[in-house]
Amino acid sequence: MSEQSQVRLDVADPAVRSLVAPGARLKEIASGGEWFEGPAWLGDTLVWSDVRGNRLHAWDRERGARTWIEESHHQNGHTVDREGRLVAASHGERAVVRREHDGRWTTIADFTPDWKRFNSPNDVIVSSDGATWFTDPTFGLHQSEEGFEPPAMPSEIGGSHVFRAGPRGLRDGVRNLTAHLPAMPAPNGLALSPDESVLYVSDSSANHILGFRVRLSLDGPELHQPWIVHRTFEGSPDGIRVDPTGRLWSSSGAGVEILRPGLPGERARHLGTILVPQVTANLAFSPDLRRLALTSTSSVYLLKLGDVTV
Repeated sequence: MSEQSQVRLDVADPAVRSLVAPGARLKEIASGGEWFEGPAWLGDTLVWSDVRGNRLHAWDRERGARTWIEESHHQNGHTVDREGRLVAASHGERAVVRREHDGRWTTIADFTPDWKRFNSPNDVIVSSDGATWFTDPTFGLHQSEEGFEPPAMPSEIGGSHVFRAGPRGLRDGVRNLTAHLPAMPAPNGLALSPDESVLYVSDSSANHILGFRVRLSLDGPELHQPWIVHRTFEGSPDGIRVDPTGRLWSSSGAGVEILRPGLPGERARHLGTILVPQVTANLAFSPDLRRLALTSTSSVYLLKLGDVTV
């Protein structure tokens, strides 16, 4: 499959045009998913999840799109760590897991510090020190097609939070980073600013993206002073990414809303929106920053980028 359509931009700032390659088209590389999510690049291979279809898919230029792993435990968000290993937020296992180079899956985090099971880890990132940060809403508990058979399972935690597992995973333990902060109904996508001084978290139920100051303590990074960075113009924010200059790229009902964050406490400035035919759940920059992968409901698209480093 390789259907293409001219990319459409809703431009708020003319400079946003330079972020998309001249004449770029949305190239559909896969279709027929139940709910595509969690794109991540393993070198030149794109992998993503069909959360409701309970499988992982892969694509590369030579072989095209294909089913990679059946029975994926309803994995959702993915990232790649500094050693090139795939890290996954698994609804079905209620855990964050990692695929080792030999193909084995190992567990990074499966219980809270007070030995309660997570709800359904949703999205995940790895910071420069090798620590794993992840969101834990209740989607997999309450939606049987995304994790568990009815009746809905209760949350052992009694809320939805952002957690951090140290660089050594289970040996370092897990910390709840938002237990002391106002509740978030549905923390979803997350991303760190380039200098890792701000954590961005999308709350899909509240239809906004929050920013948190990241401060170091003797116990490790802590989150403080949350503020609303952006309210999506259409639909809810889901997966988010930050480019090398600090621009925030957020999925939404319209496609991808591109934002320029201000100082902590300030709203971001909307630069423009990449319009996509379907609701977009998540996105991922290729390692060379030349392509953007979009998981949009039942399809996956690739888009050639301009220079996102300036």
